[in-house]
Formats: sequence, C-alpha cells, structure tokens
Amino acid sequence: MTRPLLLTLALLGGTLAHAQMSITDIPVLPQSGAARPSTTPAPAPASATPVTPPTVTTLPSVNTPLAQPHTAKLEGPQSVQAGQANTWSVRLTNTGSSAIKLQHGACDVRFEVVNAAGQVVRTTPKDAICTMQIVGTDVAPGETSELQKIRWEGKDDQNQNVPAGTYTIRSVFNGDGVLIRPADLIITVR
Repeated sequence: MTRPLLLTLALLGGTLAHAQMSITDIPVLPQSGAARPSTTPAPAPASATPVTPPTVTTLPSVNTPLAQPHTAKLEGPQSVQAGQANTWSVRLTNTGSSAIKLQHGACDVRFEVVNAAGQVVRTTPKDAICTMQIVGTDVAPGETSELQKIRWEGKDDQNQNVPAGTYTIRSVFNGDGVLIRPADLIITVR
C-alpha cells in the first residue's frame, strides 16, 4: 500500500475502534416499489374549539345602532316543548347617564330560530297582524325596560314541530331609526 493510504487507514481505524455499530443502528430502507415517506409536513392537530358553521340571517340591519350606552337581552324559557307556544321578552338596559327615549311601532322586533347546523329554521311570520300603534319606550339611566315580546311555538317555517335539540333565537329591534341587537339565546327543544 502507499503511504498516504496507510496513514488514512490508520487514522480511520483509530476512530472506528471507538465507534462501534450494530445492525439495529442501520435504518431500514423501503422495499423496491414501496411508497417513500412523504416530505410534506403533517397537518396541524385539530383545534379543541368546535367550528360553528356559517349562518345566514333574515334579520334586518338597515338602521344605525343605538348610540347611547346600553345592553339588550332576550329573556324567557331556556327549555321548551316542540309545538307549545312560549314567549320571550326583549329587554333594554340603559347603562349611560341620560334617558333613552324611543317612539316605535308595535312590531319592530324581528326574530329567527337557528338550528345547531347554523340553518335558519324559523323566521318572523310575514303574515303577522301589526297595528299602526306607536309605542313609547323610556328607559332611565340604570333602569331596564321591555321593548317587546316575541312568541315561538317550537315550529319551523312549514309549521312543523322542530326536532329535539339545541337552537338559537336571534332577535333585533329595528325601529325609531335605530337598531338594537340583543344577545342570542340558546335554548333546548324537547
């Protein structure tokens, strides 16, 4: 052997003597024709937060929101029987320092019922008889007053009882040039 090759082998021999390998240290190669591992990164794990499907709304949104500080809430039963009439009240709380005074129609609250899949199953009846009566709602600072009531019988737009499950009632007051949107109310239909 030539001298540089002997020197190289001697150096390697010293290094290899300290690094012993076992057959278990050799990675397994895929069989010919077998699929090779993907170099694409694995998808991120799904979020623990459930994804709510997009929903469509039938509620009006043409007026500007009430400028005075307030909160609005839909109050009523949270568990109902399909086919039985129930009433919920749209309540307005004045959180500001001046009175809220509204002059509005008797039917200025609209509502819809949304199922767990995000589909509107019940809209405000189009054939409801509303009078031309003007209602005055005055709410002093720190006080709460009822704007209007809504009624739902646990039925869909085809007048059929909805299946048991979880539903959301969404409502909006759209009168006297302002829009007031109470928080949605989740209910259970038995």
